[in-house]
Amino acid sequence: MRFNQFDIEEHRNILLFTLDENKHGDYPFFIQNVALENFDGILHRHEYFQIYYISKGKLKHRINNKEFDLVKGDVFVIPPYTPHSVATCDNVPCEAIELEFKPEFINQSFRNDADVKSFLDFMYIEPFMVVRPRLSLSGKLEFDVESILNDFMYEFNKKKPGFELMTKSMILKLLAMLGREAAYEHHAPEKVTLVDKQRDSILKVVNYLEEHYTEKIYLEDAVKLSLLSYSNFCMVFKSVTNKSFTRYLNELRVSRAKEYLKKTDNKIIDICSKSGFENVTHFNRTFKQITSLTPREYKQVNR
Repeated sequence: MRFNQFDIEEHRNILLFTLDENKHGDYPFFIQNVALENFDGILHRHEYFQIYYISKGKLKHRINNKEFDLVKGDVFVIPPYTPHSVATCDNVPCEAIELEFKPEFINQSFRNDADVKSFLDFMYIEPFMVVRPRLSLSGKLEFDVESILNDFMYEFNKKKPGFELMTKSMILKLLAMLGREAAYEHHAPEKVTLVDKQRDSILKVVNYLEEHYTEKIYLEDAVKLSLLSYSNFCMVFKSVTNKSFTRYLNELRVSRAKEYLKKTDNKIIDICSKSGFENVTHFNRTFKQITSLTPREYKQVNR
């Protein structure tokens, strides 16, 4: 079973993108950061799988003649030849990570005519052959998915020896994690809880943290922004993100610091400031608590 069997006749007039159009060399995968503002994309398809993760802002995903709003932490996986489009909404810019790969990159056996389901690696792809407009990630899963995507970006840009094996393992891990979450969401009972209703208030705070993490931010400020009571905010924030407010903010700042450490030659003291930490002692202690390495050790390992 070749994947081009999903290239059905009624969709043949819809624009089809190929991976080669990215002009990234002869690799069966591609990743990039995208920044969208006042954007309204046309209906299109791909010859490859696409994983689209919202890292900041808000996006509208159109698929199966329906529209779905996506916010930070949401992700969708689109199998080959599936028509869809995206657009910004509510005058809110969007930043996302776009990962694309050919099915044969996971298992070269997909290139022949045998039944794809006979191959072990199909289990990574099978959950996404039924299209889901979005998966809403939170807590450790959201943090882990974003970390994998950023590590993939680093490997793809640096192209050090063995990077293709590294990126393949990352895709497999990513698909396994998202597939597990997709299965959970599919089988979970449909019920609207108080936390569900107040999720937008927490996401508003999360977006604020993404934009202002370099500034002094106190718990009291976040509570006011959410328009919730203090106790209710703490409870709902923990339910949505699986972290306390302080833990979430520290992990966000450490995540930004890791990018500076990997991609720049800035001094530790400068990275400390750029990441929102007030002093190097606190920066070093918090960084080691979260990564088990000091910033200097992390820099040495990743350069």
